[in-house]
Amino acid sequence: MINTITIAGRVVADPMINFTKSGMAVLNFTIANNRKYKSVEQTTFIDITLFGAYAQSLQGHIKKGIAIDVVGELIQERWENDGKNYYKYKINAKEIDFRIPKSITKEPYENLEGEFYEDFQ
Repeated sequence: MINTITIAGRVVADPMINFTKSGMAVLNFTIANNRKYKSVEQTTFIDITLFGAYAQSLQGHIKKGIAIDVVGELIQERWENDGKNYYKYKINAKEIDFRIPKSITKEPYENLEGEFYEDFQ
């Protein structure tokens, strides 16, 4: 059975990276997803987790306030505390896409300088 979810939002705080006992990187952060329902804006906060080399490679790029799209697997965590059952949903991300800010012009390459840009002229 396929379990894939795609959601867009803004990163709430800079991510935290930890490592498992075996040395695998685990990057955790939360995004805020805004939507309107009956002309009332509602915000849903979703925890996101990245693993391994992908987590390490994106660690320095995911920052508070940036807009991203997340594609991954929806996971339900369950636990019990004081006789009560608790549930929480999160996404184990497989892909992160960075959204281009509206302030970027229609010609995204016109402001680039240096050898890299000149190589493609």
